[in-house]
Amino acid sequence: MIRRDLLLGAGGLAGLLASRAARAQGAYPSRPMTYLVGFAAGGAGDMTGRLLSNAARDRRNAALGVEFRPGAGATLAAGQMARARPDGYTIGLFTGSAMLTAPHMQRVPYDTTKDFTYICSFVSFPIPVYVKADSPFRTWQDLIAFARANPGRLRWGTAAVRGTAHIATEAAFRKEGLTTTFVPFGGGADAITALLGGHIEASVSSDYGPQLDAGTVRLLAESGPNKIPGFEQLPTFAELGYPIAVPSVYGIMGPAGLPAEVVTFWETLVREIMPTPAFAEYLRLLRGAGIFEGQQVFTASVAKAYADLGAAIDAAGMRAR
Repeated sequence: MIRRDLLLGAGGLAGLLASRAARAQGAYPSRPMTYLVGFAAGGAGDMTGRLLSNAARDRRNAALGVEFRPGAGATLAAGQMARARPDGYTIGLFTGSAMLTAPHMQRVPYDTTKDFTYICSFVSFPIPVYVKADSPFRTWQDLIAFARANPGRLRWGTAAVRGTAHIATEAAFRKEGLTTTFVPFGGGADAITALLGGHIEASVSSDYGPQLDAGTVRLLAESGPNKIPGFEQLPTFAELGYPIAVPSVYGIMGPAGLPAEVVTFWETLVREIMPTPAFAEYLRLLRGAGIFEGQQVFTASVAKAYADLGAAIDAAGMRAR
């Protein structure tokens, strides 16, 4: 007779082996992933997507495609991400414009505090106000003086409508008592094209690095609270006493409820690439600083920044009604 306990043991062992095989076949990532960027191609979000895509390919033999979904201050991409299956195959660029600012300024199809997994952040960077290199505006005060003398004639743009840079700069102009003309664009690269073509007088975005290297733009001020490395003489909005001056970071996020293995995959990969020459070049182009906040710290940082920015927008009288 065949002993029942041995039969059960054999069956249990077979089941265990089958389970392990299934997990191995389905280990994340087992198929191509998508990284959503809420801006047009060619800007800082594009650089970030390519950095992560190259790292996934070279270090994990994994495919990460970058999908551009510009529009509505990057909220279209954020809404798509919030609706995605929480399996790690749709993730995307964290940007303050969509997650921290826009929900206070317009109706959005998501809740910043409930609908996302904040995986990690890895860079903080400036978002300066800049003009063409041959512009008559050599300083921030030159720009202010022109806008004061010519109400409505100063045309300017940003990477995201109702994004952090837009709201901070609008608040600055309000504090100065100025009337200016904001021109919307789908991304920072589009705004730079308009600037260089003479269609606007100033731009406020993080996409200026290559143009600064080429000598085609001049920086006037930093819209956040921190100095730009190498340009410490430029005033910051915080120094100038303007109502909103928010530090900007990029990171990785996804829909709420992502499995722990997805979070660990990306946290580990980002930590690996931060000491590399590719990441150093990325920081140079952004004029940024490498940081790292894992899921727990990053999630807490987002919650605090969201609340603080909402309070600042209220104090400036800029909340949408």
